[in-house]
Amino acid sequence: MMATGNGGTSADELTRWVGKKLLWVHRKLALKEEAAPRMRGPEYVSGEAFSYLGRRYRLKLVERQAQPLQFDGTRFTLRRDARPAEPHFRHWYVSTGTDWLKRRVEALSARTASKPSRVEVRDLGFRWGSCGRNGVVYFNWRLLQLPVRLADYVIAHELVHLREGHHGPAFWAALERALPDWQTRKVALADKAKDHLVFGLPPDRSGK
Repeated sequence: MMATGNGGTSADELTRWVGKKLLWVHRKLALKEEAAPRMRGPEYVSGEAFSYLGRRYRLKLVERQAQPLQFDGTRFTLRRDARPAEPHFRHWYVSTGTDWLKRRVEALSARTASKPSRVEVRDLGFRWGSCGRNGVVYFNWRLLQLPVRLADYVIAHELVHLREGHHGPAFWAALERALPDWQTRKVALADKAKDHLVFGLPPDRSGK
């Protein structure tokens, strides 16, 4: 290939340089992934812990009980034939946590000066929450695994969106008035959420 002229770099040299940089990036990512603690999804065995509002509760498998999954305030009990149990946990989080979320929305609405017309809990994939039409606010059921202070950040974030639709200066100013330490909570959510989230990950079948 011809050089680009005026001391420029040839296309071949540019391709080699880009290739080396990409390899460096891939190696760094691989090392980071290797060094990181391995995350795995639940296996639904006795002794496993599941989080609700940041507190961890142990699971016990049982042969018989009326509902596939029950919670007595100190532990979860799961009927052995109800595995894999993510649908049952999801139903439990939605049915148990919706009232809690509504109360937290009510409390934080006073700070954000915005109140939704309705609160719904559902599966939102990779999103913690979203604002729908007509003032409806949606929250991911996985949010209910987080500690209260992190859940409050998500709630306040969505409530401010009822007034400010985008992440402009007015949005962040309103969020700071509602939660002066929102930046600390945001960083903690990004850094610590994985310690509480288990659903949606594949279980560890390596035998380790």
